[in-house]
Amino acid sequence: MQPLTFSLSLSLSLSQPSHPEQNETTKWLYDHLASFHNSKKVISLPNLIKHFNCGGGIDFLSASSQVLLPFDHAEFLLSIVKTIYLSVDDFWGAKVLVSTAYLIYQSKLTNAKEIFSIVKECFKTDGEIDEVRLANELPFCFEGYKAVESVESMKSLEQLDLPKLKEEVSTAESTVTLVVKDGNTQTDMTFNSLINLNTLLNLSIGKKQKIIRLKHNGSRVFLSSAGRKTLRQLGMADNDVLEIEYSIDTVLKPSDADNSKVSTAATSNRRKKKNKKKSKKNKSH
Repeated sequence: MQPLTFSLSLSLSLSQPSHPEQNETTKWLYDHLASFHNSKKVISLPNLIKHFNCGGGIDFLSASSQVLLPFDHAEFLLSIVKTIYLSVDDFWGAKVLVSTAYLIYQSKLTNAKEIFSIVKECFKTDGEIDEVRLANELPFCFEGYKAVESVESMKSLEQLDLPKLKEEVSTAESTVTLVVKDGNTQTDMTFNSLINLNTLLNLSIGKKQKIIRLKHNGSRVFLSSAGRKTLRQLGMADNDVLEIEYSIDTVLKPSDADNSKVSTAATSNRRKKKNKKKSKKNKSH
């Protein structure tokens, strides 16, 4: 049977799992899946990594550690493998989705660039594979690699317990619980330790006001240098305190607005006079 044309909006008579919410980050995933599926490249973990090793791919995997959204998409991919792809013997398509889903799960535990580096070192150019290291350092990538090793191993995915798998990933996820002081409020918030400081601020306070001062356990933190570093790199641990202070928005008073208009008009008049003088000077020459 010919493989299904890859599309998550197929009008199939089969019952499909509900599609998770999408955003700009997750849109990249489905563009990637369509491209990789249609390329008919050899489906392997190294080739999958090469496909993800670009701006969009790295951003997507990094987002997995920030929010649940890409995490939900991994579960969705495995769901449609169980309910659709295996039922029509589309093992090519199943292999693409399963490999991608387990890579997403791994990104909850390991930095994307670190994943790329380890996979490259485990799959050697002479064809040998360091399965022991892969299993120890990237357990979910290894699990996905073994799951698509043969048609028989893929058929066994029909018995895969998705809630249990998701719980295993959540348990293994490295998190840190911080005391976030935002103005007069104080909240205990838990984050994946792989997110960077800029992302933490966006998740915890959104885009409220301009931050002028940030302190970690009483010590000043400068976003210009620390914003793109992960919580792990910054040494943040459970029960650490993060204090956030904002700038006070200045409002232009009516009198100030009037003065501003007068000032602007005066500047405009000066420019006109200056241009007239230049024009006369040029004519005299």
